[in-house]
Amino acid sequence: MFTKFILDKITQKAQSRNKLYSRVRAGVSVGIVGLFSNVLLFAIKIFVGLISGSVAIIADAVNSLFDFVSSVMTVVGFYVSGKQPDKGHPYGHQRFEDIAGFITAMIMLYVGLQFIYSSILKILHPVAVELNYWSVGLLLLSIVIKLWQRLIYSKVGQSVGSKTIMTAASDARNDALTTFGILIAIVISVTTNLNLDGYIGVVVALFIVISSVLLIKNFIDSLMGQRPNDALIEEITQQLDEYDHILGFHDLMIHQYGPDMVYAIVHIELDSSFSLDYAHEIVDHIERDFQRKYAISMVVHVDPIDIHSKKFSRFFVISQETINGYHAGLKIHDFHVERLKNGDFLLQFDIVVPENSRFSDEEWLVEINQDLRKKLGDVTVQINFDHTDLGADKSLI
Repeated sequence: MFTKFILDKITQKAQSRNKLYSRVRAGVSVGIVGLFSNVLLFAIKIFVGLISGSVAIIADAVNSLFDFVSSVMTVVGFYVSGKQPDKGHPYGHQRFEDIAGFITAMIMLYVGLQFIYSSILKILHPVAVELNYWSVGLLLLSIVIKLWQRLIYSKVGQSVGSKTIMTAASDARNDALTTFGILIAIVISVTTNLNLDGYIGVVVALFIVISSVLLIKNFIDSLMGQRPNDALIEEITQQLDEYDHILGFHDLMIHQYGPDMVYAIVHIELDSSFSLDYAHEIVDHIERDFQRKYAISMVVHVDPIDIHSKKFSRFFVISQETINGYHAGLKIHDFHVERLKNGDFLLQFDIVVPENSRFSDEEWLVEINQDLRKKLGDVTVQINFDHTDLGADKSLI
């Protein structure tokens, strides 16, 4: 009942306004839950650790103290990420949530390494541990509190899509396992005189270290800028497919400055016979649709295509056949033909190059130039090689 009450309170706050406000309120609420519960956990563990003489339990108490610091970072992180864009940060502050999560993961890593060190010392210099029933009961209570934390964090983190809160959930799970491992080791040590305290401590600490490293990598990828998720790419391409006057589209780029700050750029192909006013009307309609339906700030670039020119069609077909003939996974788009003053033709186009291409861009340029001049005569070829393709191109040419 108490857990449901807490979740309901957080959910009500999260659903009271817009999406960004929901994340901020949920994150701050989760952080406050962590502040109070981690102070309680620290008090329980340091008390049991000092009474029993267990270095492992004292180290676990210090871990709970670090969790308190992590909860402070969570509150600060969500508070900062919820600030409106300003002159110095025109794309908002939402990435600070990733920074806060990164710091939390680093704290987890530090605690794990420290725990390995203290566990090795315990193996080298074993010390008898005293434990009674009420100490066991307090440790079991601390495990229940950590599992309760994980339940709260997981539910809220999934509902608002927050990696920072899900990191806190992983940390809570790790802490529960740590305390459980310590408890098992101490019970075995007390009942059998076989001191396993240090050995189980090393195993649990390694689990914490590995989990922390994976989380750190995840946050670094997010801060560096990573490929958008496939669901978002599919959502955008499906919407673009619905516009009748678009012949094709390519060069889709998506930038995210936090979960709710999404910017996109796309090149669309329109019939070159359209007037500038009509083309602008189409572009405006698309940009407004994406802002209204998906809260995506879309910038649309127009590539005019002369679909009625036989000369254009001939050059394109031969160029396309030549590129396909290499069987190298190259994709051509943004094709333009220009007549030069000396009567020659200038061919300009983009080529999407796969990650495992057998040639460099310079080698491909020489190869394609030679082959097209053999087939088309005196033509000059200018190629822009694209290595940032999202796999969402549906180009007419």
